[in-house]
Amino acid sequence: MATFRKRGKQWEYRIRYVDPFTGKKAEHSKSGFKTKAEAEYAASVAFIDVKDGNVKNNPNILFKDYADHWFELYKRTVKETSLRSRKQYLKTLKSTMGQLKLKDLTDNLYQKKLNELSKKYKKNSLLSINQIAQMVAKQAVKDRYFKYNPIANVKIPHYEDSEEKIKHWDLIDINKFDKYVKSEITKKRKPCNAYISLEKQRDLALYYLLIYGGLRIGEACSLYVNDYYPLTKEINISKTLGSSEGNQVKNSYKIFPPKTKSAYRSVPLPEIAYKQIEKWIGLRDTYTSLFPNIYKKSSFLFCKKDGTPLTPRDVRTKFNVIIQKNDLPKITLHGLRHTYTALQIQAGIDPKSLQLLLGHSNVQTTLNIYAHITGDKRKETIEQFDLMLKKFDGGAKAGQAKKTMN
Repeated sequence: MATFRKRGKQWEYRIRYVDPFTGKKAEHSKSGFKTKAEAEYAASVAFIDVKDGNVKNNPNILFKDYADHWFELYKRTVKETSLRSRKQYLKTLKSTMGQLKLKDLTDNLYQKKLNELSKKYKKNSLLSINQIAQMVAKQAVKDRYFKYNPIANVKIPHYEDSEEKIKHWDLIDINKFDKYVKSEITKKRKPCNAYISLEKQRDLALYYLLIYGGLRIGEACSLYVNDYYPLTKEINISKTLGSSEGNQVKNSYKIFPPKTKSAYRSVPLPEIAYKQIEKWIGLRDTYTSLFPNIYKKSSFLFCKKDGTPLTPRDVRTKFNVIIQKNDLPKITLHGLRHTYTALQIQAGIDPKSLQLLLGHSNVQTTLNIYAHITGDKRKETIEQFDLMLKKFDGGAKAGQAKKTMN
């Protein structure tokens, strides 16, 4: 509804409505009209703005509430896999902006917030947070809260140039890890706990896919038994498994399509890997036939007793325990993918072929990792090069001396 009153020589309107963003009752007023008719016309336009979800309908809306409105619009335009990281960064942004009203958003104020965040977050995380803030601000322009993006000119705070080393294991680390996991498989257990040895074999097969197949952990957890092709010794990647409720909710999972087309691929396995896969499938089939009440049949390649798939969280927990017990270099499960990359580089693979195996959509991503890993070998390479030149120089001198003697 709208009410009108004359204040001195000018008219004012006041409209009351339900805010389309928050669902709460709100009101908006404006004065300065010469006649009541002008005020009535302006009020009718304001009502249309409210109906269409446009601005100036709630000048006091908080940034965090409007950010939620933006997210509701945004999530209709992207795949669910893209929302998980966005949601986490949005949460950080909202907590940073606090009780700030959207209309008070300025480049100076936001720049200070970014500077504060730079002390807590790495550059890539800060870039992601800022990307969300910019999308929220652009939506606010569309909704006519602003004539132009008020934070378009902010600068990402300076970070000291430091090459963040891509962590991976070498062959010594892999061997140490391998010995421990295999010892856990052969450990003597009571008959009622025999399934534990079975699960250790399952874990080893999965680890081998990460180390010798270069799969992402979500890709490995999502595999069905029929994604393994024994005749060609390949794994077909067509999906990924992630948490449906965030990492805080145990045992929650959901199957998602890969983020990019290039992630759809077939990965050839070396003999060391496919033998472990074959062994795991054989043991599992035998066990589920003998003890169906203990271990349920499942279409998932890497499943738990109840038939549900292992989740990245399950694997991460086990993996971190092994690292701690064996004093291994601390890496993430994604570090095993980098380990695969390092092994391929040592085998002499070219960047383009490596890109296809890893499922990178952009060869630059592969080249960046390639450069980081080969950078670790620079000193060793120069020493080998220097040795080669010395041999060449020594051979040349010997040949010259022989000619002189003749």
